[in-house]
Amino acid sequence: MTRYSAVIAIIAKDETAVNLLEKLIDAAAGYMEKVVQMESRLKTARLRLEGEELREITQRLDKNRTIAHEALISSLHIFNRYLVKNYQEELLDEGLEGGIFPNPEAIRDRVAIADWAGELLCGIYQARKR
Repeated sequence: MTRYSAVIAIIAKDETAVNLLEKLIDAAAGYMEKVVQMESRLKTARLRLEGEELREITQRLDKNRTIAHEALISSLHIFNRYLVKNYQEELLDEGLEGGIFPNPEAIRDRVAIADWAGELLCGIYQARKR
């Protein structure tokens, strides 16, 4: 969450960067929605379906989750490239050399990106005003 807050402070006056960040957050939320949907629906589907019907619903849910995951990865790469290209000095000053993603070496790791998105969304949720 501190990384996210620092990035927001750096890009605050850049409308393009803010829009890209909003798209990244939307993509992360969309991916998490599909993950939760898949996990919950598969649990209930296993109670009432079998064979071909279960396989079809599993394939459909998995395809939707994969599409959302690809959108998340794409949004992360787009935002991070823009951020590093336009704010490299500011990022270095804040100790954020790799941009918004905390582990630049793992920015191609699908699982690491999914975990990061979940942590980011949880952090945003926990930091909200109540």
